[in-house]
Order: sequence, then structure tokens, then C-alpha cells
Amino acid sequence: MKYNVQIYEDNQGMLMINVPDEIFLVIDLLLSDVQEDRSKLWLDLIDKVLSKQSSYEELTGNACIMGIKYDVTKIVNEYAEEDQNAYCLIETAELKQILLMWDDAVRNKYAK
Repeated sequence: MKYNVQIYEDNQGMLMINVPDEIFLVIDLLLSDVQEDRSKLWLDLIDKVLSKQSSYEELTGNACIMGIKYDVTKIVNEYAEEDQNAYCLIETAELKQILLMWDDAVRNKYAK
């Protein structure tokens, strides 16, 4: 994986994630939209694009809009303040790997 991603439980038992600044909105996507429900819906759309069944898919969550293309996915925070960067770009295959890591962390948390 290209990015250094760390998923951990905070002192209240909630799953958290650290990612590099250039993909900072992955945090909002996971914590606000995916949460601990797993990311099947997001992964299904990513797989649809990566398998070339579709050239573009878009999904709107609680806080983020994800625009998926084969090479790159754009994550937009709908509630970003004026002085904040409202979007980031991440390679679609890399985002898929992060979502799979998140799902593993959720599974492991509840397997205890």
C-alpha cells in the first residue's frame, strides 16, 4: 500500500484512523459515512468501476460525496468550511485497500 494508514481504537472503544494529509478526507468518509457498518456499498461501486462495468460512480453519504473513476476517486466534504480544502484525490485501488482494512478492523473489534 502506498499510504501509511493506522486504524486503532480510542480510549472510548471507537475505531479511529490516521492517514497522510494528502488523503485527509478518508477520515471523514470512514468516521461519518461508513462508520462501523462496514463498507460494502462503497466497495461494490469501486469494484464496478475497477472491473470496467462502469466508467464513473458517485455516492453521497452523511458528510462526503465520493466520485469514483478508474484511476482516481475524489472525496468531497459537503460541510467543509470556507478556509478548509473541501476535497482530496486518492487512487481508487488504494481507497479500496483502506476500506478493506477498515472492514477487517470492524470485524476484529466485534470478534472479541
